[in-house]
Amino acid sequence: MSQPVVLIHGMWCTGANWARVCELLQSRGYACFAPTLPAHEPVADQPLHVGRCGMRDYLAFLIEAIRMQSFERRPVLIGHALGAVLAQQLAARIDALALVLLTPLAAHGLGGLRAANLAVFAPWLRSGALWRRPHKPSFQAAAHGLFNRMTPDRQRSLYETLVHESGRATFETLLPWADFTRAAAIRSDDVRCPVYVVSCGDDRLTPAAAARRVGARYAGVARRHYADRGHWVIDDEETEEMVHGICSWLRPFEQREALARHVR
Repeated sequence: MSQPVVLIHGMWCTGANWARVCELLQSRGYACFAPTLPAHEPVADQPLHVGRCGMRDYLAFLIEAIRMQSFERRPVLIGHALGAVLAQQLAARIDALALVLLTPLAAHGLGGLRAANLAVFAPWLRSGALWRRPHKPSFQAAAHGLFNRMTPDRQRSLYETLVHESGRATFETLLPWADFTRAAAIRSDDVRCPVYVVSCGDDRLTPAAAARRVGARYAGVARRHYADRGHWVIDDEETEEMVHGICSWLRPFEQREALARHVR
Protein backbone atom coordinates (compact mmCIF):
# COMPACT_ATOMS: atom_id res chain seq x y z
CA MET A 1 0.00 0.00 0.00
CA SER A 2 1.60 3.28 -1.14
CA GLN A 3 1.72 6.41 0.95
CA PRO A 4 -0.60 9.02 -0.65
CA VAL A 5 0.74 12.50 -1.34
CA VAL A 6 -1.50 15.43 -2.30
CA LEU A 7 0.31 18.10 -4.33
CA ILE A 8 -1.30 21.57 -4.41
CA HIS A 9 -0.08 23.96 -7.07
CA GLY A 10 0.39 27.69 -6.80
CA MET A 11 -0.73 30.77 -8.71
CA TRP A 12 -0.98 30.59 -12.50
CA CYS A 13 -0.29 26.84 -12.45
CA THR A 14 -2.09 23.53 -12.95
CA GLY A 15 -1.60 20.05 -11.57
CA ALA A 16 0.55 19.29 -14.61
CA ASN A 17 3.28 21.56 -13.25
CA TRP A 18 3.94 18.89 -10.60
CA ALA A 19 5.04 16.33 -13.24
CA ARG A 20 8.70 16.28 -12.19
CA VAL A 21 7.94 16.02 -8.48
CA CYS A 22 5.36 13.29 -9.14
CA GLU A 23 7.87 11.29 -11.15
CA LEU A 24 10.45 11.53 -8.38
CA LEU A 25 7.98 10.64 -5.63
CA GLN A 26 6.45 7.74 -7.54
CA SER A 27 9.89 6.25 -8.14
CA ARG A 28 10.25 6.22 -4.34
CA GLY A 29 6.97 4.39 -3.81
CA TYR A 30 4.55 7.26 -3.20
CA ALA A 31 1.09 7.57 -4.76
CA CYS A 32 0.67 11.13 -6.07
CA PHE A 33 -2.55 13.08 -6.45
CA ALA A 34 -2.03 16.48 -8.11
CA PRO A 35 -5.44 18.07 -8.75
CA THR A 36 -5.87 21.20 -10.83
CA LEU A 37 -7.71 23.94 -8.92
CA PRO A 38 -11.13 25.07 -10.19
CA ALA A 39 -11.09 27.07 -13.46
CA HIS A 40 -7.34 26.52 -13.94
CA GLU A 41 -7.60 24.09 -16.85
CA PRO A 42 -5.84 25.73 -19.85
CA VAL A 43 -8.84 26.31 -22.12
CA ALA A 44 -9.61 29.35 -24.30
CA ASP A 45 -12.10 30.98 -21.91
CA GLN A 46 -10.19 30.08 -18.74
CA PRO A 47 -9.71 33.73 -17.62
CA LEU A 48 -13.47 34.31 -17.68
CA HIS A 49 -14.13 31.42 -15.32
CA VAL A 50 -11.26 31.79 -12.86
CA GLY A 51 -12.25 35.36 -12.04
CA ARG A 52 -15.27 34.06 -10.14
CA CYS A 53 -13.22 31.85 -7.81
CA GLY A 54 -11.97 32.63 -4.33
CA MET A 55 -9.91 30.86 -1.70
CA ARG A 56 -13.01 29.28 -0.17
CA ASP A 57 -13.83 27.74 -3.55
CA TYR A 58 -10.32 26.33 -3.84
CA LEU A 59 -10.38 24.91 -0.33
CA ALA A 60 -13.83 23.36 -0.69
CA PHE A 61 -12.77 21.77 -3.97
CA LEU A 62 -9.64 20.26 -2.40
CA ILE A 63 -11.51 18.88 0.62
CA GLU A 64 -14.01 17.15 -1.66
CA ALA A 65 -11.34 15.95 -4.10
CA ILE A 66 -9.38 14.35 -1.26
CA ARG A 67 -12.56 12.80 0.17
CA MET A 68 -13.32 11.26 -3.21
CA GLN A 69 -9.91 9.58 -3.29
CA SER A 70 -10.84 7.47 -0.24
CA PHE A 71 -7.22 7.22 0.88
CA GLU A 72 -6.52 4.26 3.15
CA ARG A 73 -3.66 6.15 4.77
CA ARG A 74 -3.44 9.70 6.04
CA PRO A 75 -2.08 11.80 3.16
CA VAL A 76 1.02 13.93 3.06
CA LEU A 77 0.14 17.46 1.92
CA ILE A 78 2.66 19.36 -0.22
CA GLY A 79 1.92 22.91 -1.33
CA HIS A 80 3.90 25.37 -3.44
CA ALA A 81 3.54 29.16 -2.94
CA LEU A 82 -0.24 29.88 -2.90
CA GLY A 83 -0.70 26.12 -2.74
CA ALA A 84 1.16 26.19 0.57
CA VAL A 85 -1.52 28.52 1.96
CA LEU A 86 -4.18 26.03 0.88
CA ALA A 87 -2.14 23.11 2.24
CA GLN A 88 -2.05 24.77 5.66
CA GLN A 89 -5.78 25.40 5.55
CA LEU A 90 -6.31 21.76 4.63
CA ALA A 91 -4.03 20.48 7.38
CA ALA A 92 -6.17 22.35 9.92
CA ARG A 93 -9.28 20.55 8.64
CA ILE A 94 -8.27 17.01 7.69
CA ASP A 95 -6.14 14.35 9.35
CA ALA A 96 -2.82 14.62 7.48
CA LEU A 97 0.35 12.65 8.13
CA ALA A 98 2.63 15.60 7.39
CA LEU A 99 2.69 19.04 5.79
CA VAL A 100 5.39 20.23 3.37
CA LEU A 101 5.48 23.92 2.38
CA LEU A 102 7.62 24.83 -0.63
CA THR A 103 8.49 28.54 -0.87
CA PRO A 104 5.21 29.38 0.89
CA LEU A 105 3.32 32.58 0.22
CA ALA A 106 2.87 34.66 3.37
CA ALA A 107 -0.78 35.40 4.09
CA HIS A 108 -2.87 36.93 6.90
CA GLY A 109 -0.62 38.85 9.21
CA LEU A 110 2.64 37.49 7.79
CA GLY A 111 3.38 40.21 5.25
CA GLY A 112 0.95 39.58 2.40
CA LEU A 113 1.72 41.77 -0.59
CA ARG A 114 4.65 43.41 1.22
CA ALA A 115 6.37 40.02 1.29
CA ALA A 116 5.78 39.28 -2.40
CA ASN A 117 7.35 40.64 -5.56
CA LEU A 118 5.37 43.77 -6.47
CA ALA A 119 6.68 43.76 -10.04
CA VAL A 120 4.89 40.49 -10.76
CA PHE A 121 1.57 41.93 -9.59
CA ALA A 122 1.99 45.54 -10.79
CA PRO A 123 -0.36 45.43 -13.84
CA TRP A 124 -3.07 43.77 -11.76
CA LEU A 125 -2.63 46.29 -8.94
CA ARG A 126 -3.02 49.18 -11.40
CA SER A 127 -6.13 47.70 -13.01
CA GLY A 128 -8.65 48.61 -10.28
CA ALA A 129 -11.54 46.40 -9.09
CA LEU A 130 -8.82 43.92 -8.14
CA TRP A 131 -11.07 41.15 -6.87
CA ARG A 132 -12.87 40.99 -10.22
CA ARG A 133 -9.89 40.82 -12.55
CA PRO A 134 -8.06 37.60 -13.39
CA HIS A 135 -4.38 38.14 -14.03
CA LYS A 136 -1.29 36.55 -15.48
CA PRO A 137 2.18 38.12 -15.27
CA SER A 138 3.92 39.26 -18.42
CA PHE A 139 6.71 37.03 -19.69
CA GLN A 140 9.27 39.56 -18.45
CA ALA A 141 7.75 39.64 -14.96
CA ALA A 142 7.52 35.84 -14.80
CA ALA A 143 11.09 35.41 -16.04
CA HIS A 144 12.28 37.80 -13.33
CA GLY A 145 10.08 36.70 -10.44
CA LEU A 146 9.30 33.01 -11.01
CA PHE A 147 11.92 31.62 -13.37
CA ASN A 148 14.98 33.77 -12.63
CA ARG A 149 17.27 30.75 -12.27
CA MET A 150 16.24 29.23 -15.61
CA THR A 151 17.76 29.60 -19.08
CA PRO A 152 15.83 31.87 -21.50
CA ASP A 153 14.53 28.88 -23.47
CA ARG A 154 13.36 27.20 -20.28
CA GLN A 155 11.73 30.42 -19.10
CA ARG A 156 9.75 30.63 -22.32
CA SER A 157 8.60 26.99 -22.21
CA LEU A 158 7.55 27.30 -18.58
CA TYR A 159 5.71 30.54 -19.25
CA GLU A 160 3.62 28.77 -21.88
CA THR A 161 2.27 26.44 -19.16
CA LEU A 162 0.91 29.30 -17.02
CA VAL A 163 -2.78 30.20 -16.82
CA HIS A 164 -4.63 33.21 -15.41
CA GLU A 165 -5.17 33.46 -11.68
CA SER A 166 -8.23 34.70 -9.83
CA GLY A 167 -8.02 38.34 -8.78
CA ARG A 168 -10.38 37.54 -5.95
CA ALA A 169 -8.18 34.75 -4.54
CA THR A 170 -5.09 36.94 -4.93
CA PHE A 171 -6.87 39.85 -3.24
CA GLU A 172 -7.91 37.64 -0.34
CA THR A 173 -4.41 36.24 0.14
CA LEU A 174 -2.13 39.22 -0.48
CA LEU A 175 -4.33 41.98 0.94
CA PRO A 176 -5.49 40.40 4.22
CA TRP A 177 -6.62 43.75 5.65
CA ALA A 178 -9.33 43.70 2.94
CA ASP A 179 -10.26 40.02 3.37
CA PHE A 180 -13.30 40.63 5.53
CA THR A 181 -14.45 37.02 5.32
CA ARG A 182 -10.97 35.71 6.24
CA ALA A 183 -11.05 33.35 3.28
CA ALA A 184 -7.26 32.99 3.32
CA ALA A 185 -6.90 32.76 7.09
CA ILE A 186 -4.88 29.84 8.45
CA ARG A 187 -5.78 28.13 11.73
CA SER A 188 -2.20 27.17 12.50
CA ASP A 189 -3.10 26.06 16.04
CA ASP A 190 -5.28 23.35 14.50
CA VAL A 191 -2.42 21.90 12.45
CA ARG A 192 -1.33 18.85 14.46
CA CYS A 193 0.96 17.14 11.97
CA PRO A 194 4.73 17.68 11.48
CA VAL A 195 5.69 20.59 9.20
CA TYR A 196 8.63 20.98 6.79
CA VAL A 197 9.38 24.34 5.12
CA VAL A 198 11.60 24.97 2.10
CA SER A 199 12.93 28.49 1.47
CA CYS A 200 15.29 29.85 -1.19
CA GLY A 201 17.79 32.69 -1.06
CA ASP A 202 17.13 33.86 -4.63
CA ASP A 203 13.35 33.53 -4.53
CA ARG A 204 11.98 36.78 -5.94
CA LEU A 205 8.31 35.96 -5.51
CA THR A 206 8.08 34.50 -2.01
CA PRO A 207 11.33 35.54 -0.27
CA ALA A 208 13.03 33.43 2.35
CA ALA A 209 12.06 35.89 5.09
CA ALA A 210 8.39 35.23 4.34
CA ALA A 211 8.97 31.47 4.50
CA ARG A 212 10.66 31.89 7.88
CA ARG A 213 7.62 33.76 9.20
CA VAL A 214 5.35 30.99 7.97
CA GLY A 215 7.50 28.31 9.61
CA ALA A 216 7.60 30.22 12.89
CA ARG A 217 3.92 29.48 13.36
CA TYR A 218 4.66 25.79 13.99
CA ALA A 219 6.44 24.20 16.91
CA GLY A 220 9.21 21.79 15.96
CA VAL A 221 9.15 22.82 12.31
CA ALA A 222 11.84 21.33 10.08
CA ARG A 223 13.47 23.79 7.69
CA ARG A 224 15.57 23.49 4.56
CA HIS A 225 17.08 26.59 3.01
CA TYR A 226 18.71 26.69 -0.43
CA ALA A 227 20.84 29.81 -0.73
CA ASP A 228 21.15 29.80 -4.52
CA ARG A 229 17.73 28.64 -5.72
CA GLY A 230 14.85 30.66 -7.10
CA HIS A 231 11.11 30.25 -6.73
CA TRP A 232 10.56 27.40 -9.22
CA VAL A 233 11.70 24.58 -6.92
CA ILE A 234 9.22 22.12 -8.40
CA ASP A 235 11.32 21.61 -11.52
CA ASP A 236 14.88 22.91 -11.38
CA GLU A 237 18.35 21.40 -11.10
CA GLU A 238 17.96 20.67 -7.39
CA THR A 239 14.42 19.29 -7.38
CA GLU A 240 15.62 15.70 -7.08
CA GLU A 241 17.83 16.48 -4.10
CA MET A 242 14.97 18.42 -2.48
CA VAL A 243 12.54 15.52 -2.95
CA HIS A 244 15.13 13.12 -1.52
CA GLY A 245 15.41 15.34 1.57
CA ILE A 246 11.65 15.50 1.98
CA CYS A 247 11.33 11.73 1.69
CA SER A 248 14.10 11.19 4.24
CA TRP A 249 12.26 13.50 6.64
CA LEU A 250 8.96 11.69 6.02
CA ARG A 251 10.20 8.13 6.59
CA PRO A 252 10.10 8.10 10.41
CA PHE A 253 6.50 9.36 10.39
CA GLU A 254 5.53 6.74 7.82
CA GLN A 255 7.20 4.01 9.87
CA ARG A 256 5.47 5.16 13.05
CA GLU A 257 2.15 5.15 11.21
CA ALA A 258 2.76 1.64 9.86
CA LEU A 259 3.63 0.36 13.34
CA ALA A 260 0.45 1.88 14.77
CA ARG A 261 -1.64 0.17 12.08
CA HIS A 262 0.09 -3.15 12.79
CA VAL A 263 -0.61 -2.86 16.52
CA ARG A 264 -4.27 -2.13 15.85
